[in-house]
Amino acid sequence: MERAKPSPGTVRLSDYRYPGELWSLIITFTLITLVYALLIWIFPNDLGQIGKALAFTLAGITVYVLFVLIQQRAATGTLVRASPRQFPELHDLSMEAAARLSMRPVRVYVKRAAGMKVYPLGLWSKPLIVVTSSMVDHLEKEELQFFIARELSHIHAGHTWLRVLLKPVGSDVAVIGRLLNTMIFGDWVNRSELTADRGAFIVCESLTTSIRAMLKFAVGVNLFNQMDIEEFLDQIHDVDNIGSRLTALVAGQPYLTHRVRKLTEFALSADVQRLMREEHTRTRILKNLPNEFVQSGKRNPPSRQPQPLLVSAADRQRFMLDKECTRIGRSQENDIVIEHGRISRRHAEITRRGQAYYIVDKGSSNGVWLNGKKVAEPTRLAFGDHILIAEQEYLFTQES
Repeated sequence: MERAKPSPGTVRLSDYRYPGELWSLIITFTLITLVYALLIWIFPNDLGQIGKALAFTLAGITVYVLFVLIQQRAATGTLVRASPRQFPELHDLSMEAAARLSMRPVRVYVKRAAGMKVYPLGLWSKPLIVVTSSMVDHLEKEELQFFIARELSHIHAGHTWLRVLLKPVGSDVAVIGRLLNTMIFGDWVNRSELTADRGAFIVCESLTTSIRAMLKFAVGVNLFNQMDIEEFLDQIHDVDNIGSRLTALVAGQPYLTHRVRKLTEFALSADVQRLMREEHTRTRILKNLPNEFVQSGKRNPPSRQPQPLLVSAADRQRFMLDKECTRIGRSQENDIVIEHGRISRRHAEITRRGQAYYIVDKGSSNGVWLNGKKVAEPTRLAFGDHILIAEQEYLFTQES
């Protein structure tokens, strides 16, 4: 298998592993060991029955592991592998994500299925990732990479083997298995999911893409277009109590509202910025998030001075320049989106350096003009400057 090319800004597993994940697993195994020891001490005459139960569990795990290994081998004959020659875009997304996470590439296979699913297959040796055709068909390229990167993060963090071992005594076994897979390991499962979310965000470097992908996966592409993101995330108040936190352990994964909040906190934290290959993560979606989600992140404190802004000459629309870098272009990932044929996907940026602001042309086709002169290099702005981007004119000013 070809090697992933190294990328700038090396990322370590410790950079995105969710706090307490390893300790949660260690404490869980310690408690299980203590429970077995306690049972042996309380029921010394029933050692045979305890041994039989343990042997039955181990036998179930062994059979299931063999089944997974058979499935993994069968995948090469029944599924279609992404490679430079077939599904090259999917292959490139996987290779780029693996390189970003500083891990060995993992082969991606496509399975024809109506539902949107993505999951790892295998144990320690050469695992693979299966993506359904429905997922490839309905998600945008960046969103698809987010989910591939999530599974890569699971594999890199060592989550896959334990999830496989839990399966035979997990949700398919009534009551006891469900209890083991969720209640006993529930805290670790939730933390492992948050770890994977973080790894996927580091790969796509866009909070907008990350949250949009998670919501599309939850409700489907068509219903996503009818969602009010802020109203949905306000539902966090319905589950923000002790009882709901306990039921979250049984749910098998964190509540979606909780996941979005934790990912937002991570994306806006100071520690994450040093991992980013660009000056700032793409956070256009922040305007759709409840204030408490944004304020819980460690963003720069708001300035008491009047904030600089751009004002559109056409419709007087105002755009606050309250970030280190404000991206302008045709793509929906930008902070200021201009839907015009002469605008490039990433046309320009306004960056903040201390108290000064600079306009930067990002290699656009039709250029950026400042007070009638074409911008050839980062140029400092002054209040009252007129900026022309293709045919769209803006005034650089400040709040009154």
